[in-house]
Amino acid sequence: MQYKIVFSKNSTDIVDSSGSIILKTVCKTYFFKRKYFVYDSADNLLLVFQKTDFLLIFLKTKILLNNLNHIFEYKEKGLSYFLLINRITLKFKGQVIGLLNSEFKVNNTIVGHVKEIPDSINNSMIFNFPEDNEINQYCLILFTIASTNYWDPH
Repeated sequence: MQYKIVFSKNSTDIVDSSGSIILKTVCKTYFFKRKYFVYDSADNLLLVFQKTDFLLIFLKTKILLNNLNHIFEYKEKGLSYFLLINRITLKFKGQVIGLLNSEFKVNNTIVGHVKEIPDSINNSMIFNFPEDNEINQYCLILFTIASTNYWDPH
């Protein structure tokens, strides 16, 4: 399965290979806080999370609402980001410099990749997963939470 990020002024969308929206993320900015609302293709609210920031440095991430099938915990350690779901640990590692080229791991087994493709106007992100399963959605959710400091235009 392949997915792509589409950036716009109103939202950041993750679409499948046919262009259908899989996840849509909308940001609302408050004083030193940003709330992100994540919707599915039917506009159902799946997740709300908040990032507290000071001078563009994100200090704290908090999950405010989870309407997904599984309860999870989000953790950060340096440039590594984790979703802990039951007995599964989902990991994504970001990077500071250069084009993003990373992988998603479940309990240290690679389950997918994300790669930034340079473009003259906007760089795009391509996600590749060898299998079509529920873990893909959680990988996309993890990427959405972890990477807001990269793609958020606010």
